[in-house]
Amino acid sequence: MRTIHVEDGVEAPLEMLPILAPERMGELLAAELAALGFTRDGNTCKRTEPDGVEITVDVARATIAVKLGAGAKIEEAIELAAGADEDYRDRAESVLRDQVVRELDARVADRTEALRREVTAQLEGKLADIRRELDGAIGRATVAALTEKAGQLGRIEETHEDGAGNVTIRVRL
Repeated sequence: MRTIHVEDGVEAPLEMLPILAPERMGELLAAELAALGFTRDGNTCKRTEPDGVEITVDVARATIAVKLGAGAKIEEAIELAAGADEDYRDRAESVLRDQVVRELDARVADRTEALRREVTAQLEGKLADIRRELDGAIGRATVAALTEKAGQLGRIEETHEDGAGNVTIRVRL
């Protein structure tokens, strides 16, 4: 019996507008991620989905890493037989043993590749949902940054958000 483990993952930049200092933008994003169930540890926010997908956002570097791993126990058996007279018995046994090892290694490699493809397919299916959720968090962090920046310019008189994600902030200087 062998235990195999495969992992697949992707890392990508997050598109955040530089409205405020990068540290402040990271803080605003971290607050939004906390509201989505992420746990903060320094400059990273992490969450593990029920299906095992691990999401890590580095708020200082503005990157996201998504990873999934899976393991399996493989139990395979091969039985080979060959006839050999007494003089060649040890040699025949050695050849059969080598053949069994090669065949078992090939089967394990095939099962490992199949598991890797399953993990990749599951991860690809999850990426769109994760991207939508993070885009929403980035959008809310951007609105918070714009509001903060507007407050630095003067007194905010009115803020209006339409359903399409557009924000209007009226400021009296």
